[in-house]
Amino acid sequence: MIRYVLLALLVTVTACAAAEDAPRTVSVTGVGSAEVTPDRANLNLSIVVRDKTVAVAQQGAAAVTSKVLAITDGLQIERSRVDTTGASVRPDYQYNRENNEQELRGYIAERQIKVEIRDLDKLAKVIEGAVAAGVNQVSAPQLFSSKRREAYREALDNAAIDARANAEQLAHTLGMRLGAAQQINAGSTPTPMMAQRQVYASAMAADSEAIASYNPGDLTVQTTINVIFEMQAE
Repeated sequence: MIRYVLLALLVTVTACAAAEDAPRTVSVTGVGSAEVTPDRANLNLSIVVRDKTVAVAQQGAAAVTSKVLAITDGLQIERSRVDTTGASVRPDYQYNRENNEQELRGYIAERQIKVEIRDLDKLAKVIEGAVAAGVNQVSAPQLFSSKRREAYREALDNAAIDARANAEQLAHTLGMRLGAAQQINAGSTPTPMMAQRQVYASAMAADSEAIASYNPGDLTVQTTINVIFEMQAE
C-alpha cells in the first residue's frame, strides 16, 4: 500500500514539475495593409440587339462587335486579350392582357465582350469608343495591380509589427516579458486586389472631358496573421 502511495506522489510531483517547465505563451492577431496603384483592368461589355428575325438581330450584334474590335486594334490591344466568343439568342415575348397569353414579338441577340487592359490610359478610350459604337451595357471595370505580390508582402510586414505590438502590450500589462515567436500562421495568400468603379454615367459622353474624368484611385490589400509568443516572468 505504501508503495502505491509513493508511486502516486512521484507521478504528482513529476506532473507539477512538467507544468512549471512548460513555456507560457500568448496568442495574438496582427492586421496589416498596404496600398498600391492599379495598372490593369478587366472590362465586360454587352451588346443587346432586338429584331423580328434572328438573322437581323445577330447581324446587328456582330456589326457592333466588329466596331469594338476595330477600336481595340487601334489602341494596340492584342486580340489575345479581347474575348468576343460570348453569344446568345433568345425569343422576345410580350404579355398580351387581352388574350392572357405571351406573344412572340421577335428575338434578342446578345454578345459579351471581355477586354483585358494593361494600360489604364486606354480604359476610358475603350469605354467611350465602345458606347459610341453601339455597346449598350458596360459593367464596372475591375481594377487590379501587377504589383499585388509586393503589396501583399508589405501588408505581411505591417501585420507582423501589429502582432508584436499587441503581444508586448499584453506582456507589459501582465507584468511579464515577451519572448520569441513560437508559431506563426500567415494564412493563405489573399485573392488578387480588385476595385470596381461605376462608369455608366460618364460612358454616355464621348468627349475629352469625360475621358479625363476616369480616376482609378489606389487599391488596398489587407492580411491577417496569428502569432504565438513565449511569455517570461520579469
